[in-house]
This record gives sequence, C-alpha cells and structure tokens, in this order.
Amino acid sequence: MKRLCTFLLLALTLVLAGCQGRSLKDIKVTSARIVSIVPEGLTDLSALVEVGIHNPSVAFEVTDLIGLARFEGKDALSVTADQLIVAGHSDQLYQIPLKGHIEEGFNPFRLLRLLGSESSLDDVTVSFKGRVALRGGIGKNIEMEDIPLSTLINLPEQHEEEP
Repeated sequence: MKRLCTFLLLALTLVLAGCQGRSLKDIKVTSARIVSIVPEGLTDLSALVEVGIHNPSVAFEVTDLIGLARFEGKDALSVTADQLIVAGHSDQLYQIPLKGHIEEGFNPFRLLRLLGSESSLDDVTVSFKGRVALRGGIGKNIEMEDIPLSTLINLPEQHEEEP
C-alpha cells in the first residue's frame, strides 16, 4: 500500500510539474462578443456571450464565475455563469449563458448614454472572479478587476476553425 501511495504522489508531482509549463501561460482569450441580451422583468436579464479561447494546454473547467459591470465607476450589473469546460489543445468559440441583475440604485436608462456620441465603452469596466481547475479538481481561484469593456469587445478574432 505504501508503494502505491508513493507512486501516486510521484505521478501527481510529475503531472503538476508538466502543467506548470509555458503552455498554461499561453492560454488567451482571442475574441469576445455579446450575442444577445434578453430582459426578464425590470431588474433581471439573461445574456449570451461568445468567447474565443486559445488553449495550447490541457483541458480545464471554470466554475463559480461571477462578474460585475461598472458604468462610470458605479456598480451597474452583476452576472453569474454556469460551469464552462475548455477543451485542451484547441482554439474554440464558447457560448456562455449569463444570468444578470441590475444593481440596486443603478438607473438602467443611464446605459442609453452608451448610444450617444459623448460616451464610449471605456466608461464601462468589468471584473470577474471564478475558479479554474483541471478536470481532476486541482485548481486556483482567479480574479480580474476593472478591465475596460472596450478592451474585451474589440479583441481581434484569432481562433481557427476545427476541421
């Protein structure tokens, strides 16, 4: 039994060492776009976003994804998403359904200013929190804060179609 445990620990160490290689750092979001937004009552909404991911590494999953959009520095919209499984060694587009809620005290009609010429998507920032894990469960919590929405929406599309 001790040999089996020693072998499993050694194998796990080798797998983790292999996963720490350069390819994990090379994972990139290559495109992002809002496919649809559907109001649900006065304060809730459903949205579908499409994200291109370049993953030269092993498959992983993203869970517990929570996002917050701020408009001109004020909390505007909070969103959550279900689990996303990203295939290994691939360039793919993933459609992610989101459930959202307009934050209390935020006037949704302020978002109409985005259609005007005096405002830009730079007035909207997004923050994300989630857990990224290998399919076996080993993972890490991640957090990205105050990214201008224009940076995400204007990403060049670099993904390749699968044969």
